[in-house]
Amino acid sequence: MLKRLSIHNFAIIKELHFLPENGFNVITGETGAGKSIIMDALGLILGERADVKSHQGLSDKCIIEGEFDVSNLNLKSVFDEHDLDFENSTIIRREISVNGKSRIFINDTPVSLQILKKITDRLVVIHSQHENTHLSDRDFQFNLLDSHAGLLEELKIYQSHFKEFKQIEMVLQQTLLQQSNLLKEKDYLSFLVNELDEANFQVDEELQLENELQLLSNSEQINEIASLLPAVIMDDESSVISALNSLKAKLKTIVGYSEQAQILFDRIESSVIELKDIASESQILSESISSNPHRLELINDRINLIYLLKRKHQVSEFNDLISLHHQLQNQLSNIDNIDQKLIELQKEKSLIETKLSKLAKELHQKRKFSATELKLKIEALLHQLEMPKSLVVFDLESKDAYDEFGLTNLTFKFSANAGIPPQALGKVASGGELSRLALCIRTIEAKSNQLATLIFDEIDTGVSGKVAANIGEMFQTISQNHQLIAITHLPQVAASGKSHYFVSKFETNNQTQTQLKKLDKASRIEELANMLSGNKATDIARKNAEELLKSNRLLNA
Repeated sequence: MLKRLSIHNFAIIKELHFLPENGFNVITGETGAGKSIIMDALGLILGERADVKSHQGLSDKCIIEGEFDVSNLNLKSVFDEHDLDFENSTIIRREISVNGKSRIFINDTPVSLQILKKITDRLVVIHSQHENTHLSDRDFQFNLLDSHAGLLEELKIYQSHFKEFKQIEMVLQQTLLQQSNLLKEKDYLSFLVNELDEANFQVDEELQLENELQLLSNSEQINEIASLLPAVIMDDESSVISALNSLKAKLKTIVGYSEQAQILFDRIESSVIELKDIASESQILSESISSNPHRLELINDRINLIYLLKRKHQVSEFNDLISLHHQLQNQLSNIDNIDQKLIELQKEKSLIETKLSKLAKELHQKRKFSATELKLKIEALLHQLEMPKSLVVFDLESKDAYDEFGLTNLTFKFSANAGIPPQALGKVASGGELSRLALCIRTIEAKSNQLATLIFDEIDTGVSGKVAANIGEMFQTISQNHQLIAITHLPQVAASGKSHYFVSKFETNNQTQTQLKKLDKASRIEELANMLSGNKATDIARKNAEELLKSNRLLNA
């Protein structure tokens, strides 16, 4: 509920504070006094876009602040979602600078217009004669019918299954598209995989082949050099080992005289052993490397195949070909497995659809029963508002395609006058007729729903007498469980309010300003008398005003 509305430097309002109470609050005042300006200011903190041009050139910043009791509106999860401090008494502030720049705060935290709207849509509903479009809104009509039938929880369960259904449908479509694309590629993928299968590459094979190619390509030179080493080292009398053996014999004759000679002798002996080993290894090398043109040709062919496939698949590293081979095999495997995946998805969709169908049909049948009852309730209230020939029709038809409301096509039809068949809202009703229809609907909603603060902005225009009194009674019915604020020019409606506020304007320093004050008992009688007599209160008008208040049991003895 709205606890406080404070307006600073907005249009002709210099400073204004509105402190509405629980129940039915009524606002009156002459045309042009500033009632619509107050509503415009409230609209700004509820998320309406600021008219930047109208605020440019202000000498001071415009500040509009609203304090709301949100303790019973289950909004904490919304606050948590947007990292906002949740307070039972929440303050929303809108600031418009002198250059027209607008800023929004919720409990002193800056927020966007979108976040503000998400929260304030749950706080206040403003209804005026020019704002009846919501009656034609499909979501509003379903909510009205389902709320009256007590189906909101069942609808919530249905919508949870519907969300699952849409998700599985999306996955199914994506899988079918994937299957279609993969099937187009299957033959080519099979060719690529077979080509790599036949190649049968091994990890690091390219490096090993290149090393072997180097050996085979230079086998003659390797053999020639390798075969020289044994001869030079040990195979004849002039070999290196023969010379070293001769030196060893000479050194041996002096080792008894010199420790250093013994060291040299031992080193030469080690060298002889090492040289014999070198000669032996050279022999092995020579015998292992032989000219093999056939093997050389095979290696060259293998390397050429590697180069060809690397270029074909646009990879720079040989081992990337092996990784690619595995990827292509997996893609082929996916093609082979996708049919089974589709079968499983279809089965899952069928199971969800079975639940969905059952819930949707139950919703449809319960809506049909509720529609008959709701129609009679709305028509009865319309008759009280001097629309005795009005007709309301909730046209419900089954359909094949699921949506967020089930398998129901709903058309809300209305006729205000005899001889005119009910048609879709907006085609046959005037603004005043739609306003009275909206009031009847809100009256019914108020008996069963947790509504936000309701504001009716002059929806009683064009009516008087008994209709005006009945509108006042309906406002009282709504206000039994909800805060209601009504702006009116009708004394019968004004007298029905629990609290009465008066808007007027005055001049100071050659400037016109708007003010608002709560009326006490005496000033309220005076204002009602002015409304009854056309702003020239008479004693008779004052007595009539007093009677109006007494009839509403609001005048203290």
